[in-house]
Amino acid sequence: MKEQPLITVILPVRNSASNLGGCVSSILNQSYKNIEIIATDDFSFDKSYSILRNLKKKDKRLRIYRNVKNYGLVVTLNRMIKKAKGDFITFMDTDDFLSPNRLKKQLNFLLNNPEVIAVGAQCTFIDEQGKKIGRSDFPSENDLIYRNPLHGISMQFESVLINKKSLPKDVLRFHISSNPFIYSDILIKISSYGKLSNLNQFLHYHRNNPKIYLSDVKRNIISLFKLWIKSRELYDYQTSLRAFFSPLIRSI
Repeated sequence: MKEQPLITVILPVRNSASNLGGCVSSILNQSYKNIEIIATDDFSFDKSYSILRNLKKKDKRLRIYRNVKNYGLVVTLNRMIKKAKGDFITFMDTDDFLSPNRLKKQLNFLLNNPEVIAVGAQCTFIDEQGKKIGRSDFPSENDLIYRNPLHGISMQFESVLINKKSLPKDVLRFHISSNPFIYSDILIKISSYGKLSNLNQFLHYHRNNPKIYLSDVKRNIISLFKLWIKSRELYDYQTSLRAFFSPLIRSI
């Protein structure tokens, strides 16, 4: 019997005690079992690391680490990527949780569609109390995503499963210079190596107001323009400036 591919779940942790247990449980309880969770506590001052240690005692698929000081999200993410053993990789927010079949459905989609390098899912947005406050309407087709592959607008990065084995070794690397669009930078970068897609099923619960993403784009318009320039120069990104900024144009 052919061995099932390993999926690595990258989980950066920083003062996340309130929702951490539910987040990790939703990953460990996935219907697809061949997973590893790499969780790194970025020098939290709450009980996050203690929670991780207790969870690790119950399931060896959880690998935990702790930074000796607060290095920040970008450094922490890059350190965990180097430790990843899976051919497929996804990134998790400690405030989020998954539907039980998310990873299984996404893996099957990638295995059946080898031209797709990464697949996301539709999201249910929830508030701090877990109450539903909205749902995503992300495009499923590569052409629509490629024109404007912004985190939270065309794809929710935390919902994306990436076929890591089809990427060059150092492509999955975050850059501080891309702040606050570090996730969009990765999406544009990997789009050079295959198609992007979103499943139409609601498989991810994200604890954030969906309206915040467009506000962030408007507030950081200069940084977004720099990302577009960088993407054309380094990643051969071919979308026009007008298409790239289309969410802003539509909102005016």
